[in-house]
Amino acid sequence: MKITYFDGRGRVEPTRLMLELTRTPYEYVATPLEAWMSEEGKAFARELTPFCKLPLLQDGAFSLCQSCAIHRYVARKLGLYGNTLEESARIDEVFETGQELYLDAAKFVWDPQFHERRAEHRETTREQLASLARYFTKVRADPEHWVLPGRYTLADAMMAYALEQLLPLHPGLVEEHPELHHAMTRFFAADGVREYVRSKRRCPTTTVPFAQFGGKPEETHQWTD
Repeated sequence: MKITYFDGRGRVEPTRLMLELTRTPYEYVATPLEAWMSEEGKAFARELTPFCKLPLLQDGAFSLCQSCAIHRYVARKLGLYGNTLEESARIDEVFETGQELYLDAAKFVWDPQFHERRAEHRETTREQLASLARYFTKVRADPEHWVLPGRYTLADAMMAYALEQLLPLHPGLVEEHPELHHAMTRFFAADGVREYVRSKRRCPTTTVPFAQFGGKPEETHQWTD
């Protein structure tokens, strides 16, 4: 399996977390921004995607774009998508909730008024996390897993990543909800994931340097011993 994206965790990171969790071999190609800005650099993506955008997954002769399609394909392939219609539906529900939380923060770090609006965004996010904590307590399979007891799925990977992104953006906010913080930290301590997030193989930044925040290692959460 081969993933082509940029040198940033971005939209494709939940897929990498699932691959690392299951210790599935894959190749990651970090496309330099300078190369991507040229017509030559985009040529391969233009042939394989409808809108010439990354990420791109190649699995043998099969290629796939659109990050959510990639996440679901990999989750199904790796057995991280449930065994019944109901389990898969709940995984989708949690995944899309985490995706919504992630995208809200991901878009905000590109806001030209980021610094002026950061306090306001913090309060809005605080309300979201309070609702999320209540929801987690209601639907969780156990204190460490969102859908399946004792088993991680796409839902856990997406939600853990969404919460991790908030750690440097709004320090202390996730910690206000110990149940969410515990589930997140346990996922990142899982075999395979723990080694990956502490390695140089993981991109050191959430996004690219042009963003208002998250484009530098010091603005991105780093797991250390």
